[in-house]
Amino acid sequence: MERSKKVKLLQVVLIINALYFLIAAVAHFFGLTIFQMYDRNLYTPYHDTLLALSDLIFVMIFLTVARDPIKNKDIINTIIVAFLLVIFFNIGIIWKIDFTLLGSSLKRVQTVIETIGAVITLILLIFLKSKIQFSKKLKK
Repeated sequence: MERSKKVKLLQVVLIINALYFLIAAVAHFFGLTIFQMYDRNLYTPYHDTLLALSDLIFVMIFLTVARDPIKNKDIINTIIVAFLLVIFFNIGIIWKIDFTLLGSSLKRVQTVIETIGAVITLILLIFLKSKIQFSKKLKK
């Protein structure tokens, strides 16, 4: 795959993530349902508003980097570390929290699905970033 196609694919991955986090921000802010396993009992306006803010910050970062991934390659490293943190924290949530006691046993499934999505995104980001950098070194 040529470099320009890799850059375009990286841009698509970043834009898809921006859309996902935008939808998540709206859902958190208004207490809407994205997943079938969403439990309204776990909605808390204060925490969900903070999550919406965090989601919107991610949206801005993704869209900024998507405009020019090569120019913003250092920020891609930050995004990669952020996804590593998301995966680490999600695994901690899956392991530590008894969702049954919270009255929402299906929330664990949602967290597993979100973690799988984060792992896939992380792999794509690492792969595409390394391929773009490698092909850039070859052209010098």
